[in-house]
Amino acid sequence: MLGDGQYSQIQAPIRQVHNNLDQEIIQITEDKLRLVLNTHIEQLKERQGWIAPLGLFLAILTTLVTSTFRDFGLKAATWEAIFWIVGIFSFLWLLKAARQALQVPTIDDVVEKIKNKSA
Repeated sequence: MLGDGQYSQIQAPIRQVHNNLDQEIIQITEDKLRLVLNTHIEQLKERQGWIAPLGLFLAILTTLVTSTFRDFGLKAATWEAIFWIVGIFSFLWLLKAARQALQVPTIDDVVEKIKNKSA
């Protein structure tokens, strides 16, 4: 810095300039864009769809592991069978929800859909 509060100016020679300015323009109507984005938002919500089945499965599994079933309106064996059936169904639900969560489209897929290409 110079004494009067100004910076010195240095002229550096420019040897080469690289251009990376290629662009694509996407034209789309507002209603089509809203449709694509709303669809993507709904698919993003499916990404968290595994949480409820996991919670139910863990609760049923904990009950099966730690409980001694007793007669209460139904026989003990019936209660245990009900919990086993619900546990199996919640596990299948968890597998289905996990598969759906892994198949959520990426941003690149959404851009391709906006470009009207198959994604």
